[in-house]
Amino acid sequence: MPRLKKDDKFYLGNTNLPNPNMEYEWTPDMVKSLKKARKNILHFAENFFHIVNLDRGRMLINLYAYQKRVLRSLRDHRFVACLASRQTGKTTMMTIYALWIACFEDDQRILIVANKEQTAISIFSRVRLAYENLPNYLKPGVVEYGKTSMKLANGSSIGISTTSSDAGRGESVNVLILDELAFIPNNLVEQFWSSVYPIISASTKSKIFVASTPNGSGNLFHTLYTEAEKGTNNWKSEKILWHEVPGRDEQWKHDTIKSIGSEEAFAQEFDCMFLDTGDSFIDEIFFEKLLAKVTEPTYVFDDGCYKVWEEPDKDHLYTIGVDVAEGVGQNFSVIQVLDITELQDIKQVAEYASNEINPFEFTTKVRDICYHWGAPPVLIERNNCGSQVVDNLYHQYNYRSIVNWSPKVGQVKYDRLGVYAHTNTKYKGVTNMRYWINDIKCVDIRSKPAVVELKNFVRYPNGSWAAQPGFDYDDRVMAMVWALLILENSVIQKYYNVLEIDNNQRPAKIELGPYIDQKFSNFLQDYKMQNIDDTWKPPPVYFEDINILSSDEGPNYNTDMEELQAQGYVRV
Repeated sequence: MPRLKKDDKFYLGNTNLPNPNMEYEWTPDMVKSLKKARKNILHFAENFFHIVNLDRGRMLINLYAYQKRVLRSLRDHRFVACLASRQTGKTTMMTIYALWIACFEDDQRILIVANKEQTAISIFSRVRLAYENLPNYLKPGVVEYGKTSMKLANGSSIGISTTSSDAGRGESVNVLILDELAFIPNNLVEQFWSSVYPIISASTKSKIFVASTPNGSGNLFHTLYTEAEKGTNNWKSEKILWHEVPGRDEQWKHDTIKSIGSEEAFAQEFDCMFLDTGDSFIDEIFFEKLLAKVTEPTYVFDDGCYKVWEEPDKDHLYTIGVDVAEGVGQNFSVIQVLDITELQDIKQVAEYASNEINPFEFTTKVRDICYHWGAPPVLIERNNCGSQVVDNLYHQYNYRSIVNWSPKVGQVKYDRLGVYAHTNTKYKGVTNMRYWINDIKCVDIRSKPAVVELKNFVRYPNGSWAAQPGFDYDDRVMAMVWALLILENSVIQKYYNVLEIDNNQRPAKIELGPYIDQKFSNFLQDYKMQNIDDTWKPPPVYFEDINILSSDEGPNYNTDMEELQAQGYVRV
């Protein structure tokens, strides 16, 4: 190591952060090393760039072939669009390039942009780690050093930003790095792009590097990458596939598909496939097959809102999913009841749907229907007015089998009763439903409105699923998403005993768990109806004649009595 002069100082006393006035007694090896690192980004990375390995801790990076290829592209091209499989180290490549430019080029402003502040800070923490672990003689001294930016003695700086419309506005940027561009909502990315791109394009040397896993088509990243691949823009395309990472083989692929739930999810997350936005949840052929199985319900209650195809069986297992609306004549409050006794033959046995019932009354309806089907675990979306139904069902009616399934976002855990419909939970819920309905095709859907909603349930550019434009409702589908969520591996073991698993590591046979106390009420008694052709009429109302008028006290007395009797009233 070089010997420091006595008057050399460090930034804030950190021996890994030299001040601009630090001087060294240079050796030939140091000079040679500095020149080689400045000239060769790969030499710089493999000899001086440290990462934190989950198994081995802090260590020098060992570049894979695809990482070397991408780093060369960053060095040699102004605009690079990198389509990357998950967990390939694309963020690490960003930090290598950013630090290399900052250390060996004067007066460079590098801006790293992510869609979330926490993500941007996490990326910058990697830059700080790598900078602090460089030999002091290799790096310019520190002028400013914080959690979101650093400025070096050679005039170069590295900072972070989020995708706000004013990010980078009015400031010169030499290198712009955009992380997971495909996952930035279109309304934000358009404003952001119109803000920062003119700054970059005004220079003849400034660079832009965008990297992302695919997230549907029609977004900015998809446009930049596909046009670069065709050679119709001035961008360089790079693609990193899952099998380029050492250790990943067909068995790894097979195990990963089991873990994430479907081949489609693997195709997008690891095989770099742009799954077209607007794709329906089910294709036309499957839609026709589902329509052919639609049947009329055996019982219809509540003015057609509650449809029942089979009577409850005390020896069967059921799951209930609930989607809650405001009850103002727009979206529907929906209850889906599925028979999950045989997981190779799941049946829709009941459906409740009303767009007029308010959340307070709907709570009572949820309670009643739950007890019709043995008080099984119920999965209720608690967002917005759904929280009223969840909390009242638990506190007012003492219903204890309410499933709690919430995401952890960063360090925040949404630990409340019900299903918290965050982007992550919806994605996992829809992926889970696709497995049971699309992949192994074991769900028998009897409701025609539910099948139609499935056909018009489409993927949007941001990766989310909802009713396609022109079709206002997906409430029956979302209730079914939540009903089937009970079969998600992290949920089912809390409520049922899993006796067998299938080849995809999903439950294949279950039995009632120790924490479920089945209680069935007689729904036919509750409704006092017979069936779909019910001819029930209200019983006559009896009243007592109190002789306000005698027979001779009014000219219309006898006529009035005859009219009342004709309407079903009985004189006693």
